Amino acid sequence: MDYFDLHCDTIYELSGYGVYRKTRGTLRENGGQLDLARTARYAHYAQVFALFCGAAPIETEEEAHVRFTHLLQTAQNAFASCSDVLVHCRTADDFLSAEQEGKAAAFLSIEGAELLQSEADIQAAIDAGVRIVTLAWNHRSRYGCGAASDNDAGLTEAGIRLVQRLSAHGIFPDVSHLSERGFWDLMECCSAPVLATHSNSRAVCPHLRNLTDAQFTAIVQRGGLVGINLYVPFLTRKKHADVSDILRHIEHFCALGGEENLCIGADWDGCDRLPDGIGDVTGMERLAEALARHGYSDTQIRNLMYDNAKRFVTANF
Repeated sequence: MDYFDLHCDTIYELSGYGVYRKTRGTLRENGGQLDLARTARYAHYAQVFALFCGAAPIETEEEAHVRFTHLLQTAQNAFASCSDVLVHCRTADDFLSAEQEGKAAAFLSIEGAELLQSEADIQAAIDAGVRIVTLAWNHRSRYGCGAASDNDAGLTEAGIRLVQRLSAHGIFPDVSHLSERGFWDLMECCSAPVLATHSNSRAVCPHLRNLTDAQFTAIVQRGGLVGINLYVPFLTRKKHADVSDILRHIEHFCALGGEENLCIGADWDGCDRLPDGIGDVTGMERLAEALARHGYSDTQIRNLMYDNAKRFVTANF
C-alpha cells in the first residue's frame, strides 16, 4: 500500500514546543503518532510536514522570527538525519526521485502564516522549499482570521499581498482553519489551485473548521485538494468516532464530484482524539480495508491514499 498525507504536526512536537507527545524522540522513531519506523510499512510514502505557528497568538515580529527559525531548523535537521530513508522534496522531480529510490518524500508547509511577519522570513520560507501555507490558524492575525475566531472576517490587505507574493513563487494557499469569508476573499484574489490540507465536510459534521459544500465544490473546480482530517470533533458530534465516520465524509465529498480531489490530511501529532482502531499512522491500512469492504475499487482506494496527491504534485510542483 502507498500513502500520501497532506498534514502532520510531528515537527512541532519534535521542536520542543509540542504538548501531545508523552515520549519524545526523533523523526526516525518516537512515542507520538508518526515516525519513519512505522511508515516504512508503506511501499511509497509521502508526507507534508507542517511548521505550526502554535496555539497562542504571536505578539511580535521578533517572536514570529524566532519561532519560525527554530521550527525550520528542527525540520531541516530531522530530514538530514534521516537522509538514508527520506528525501526533502521541493519539486515534482524531487518527489519522483524519492519514489524511484524507495525513500519517503517529505514536503514542508507552514500552518499559520503569522509565522511569516518579515520580508526576510518570507524569503527564508521560499528558499527552504516551503510549498504550502495555511493562511490563518484559529485566531486573528495580520493576514486574516481563523474560523474559530470569526467566520465572517476576511483576508486583510496584507493577507492578499502575501497570497499573491507566495503564489508568484509556486507556494499554494491552504484554507484549513481559514474563516469562510477569508476563503471567498482568497478565491477572488488568487487563481491558483487551492488546498484544504486537513478539513472535512460541514454537511456531515457541522463544525466551523469543516468545509461547506460550496467551498468544497470551488476547490474541486480549481483543481485543488482536500485532505480528510481524523480528529474526532471534525468527524462527528459524538464523543467517539470509528472508521464509519471517516467513510461518511469521503462518501459525501465523492458525491459532490470530488473523487479525484480527495486525499488524506490526518493531522498526526496535531490531535489527541482519533477514531477507534486508528491510534497512529499504521491505522491507514484499516481505513483502506474498510473502503474495500464498502465496495470501493482498488483504483479508488489508491487515488484517495496516494495517487490524487501524487498527480497534484507532479502537475503543479
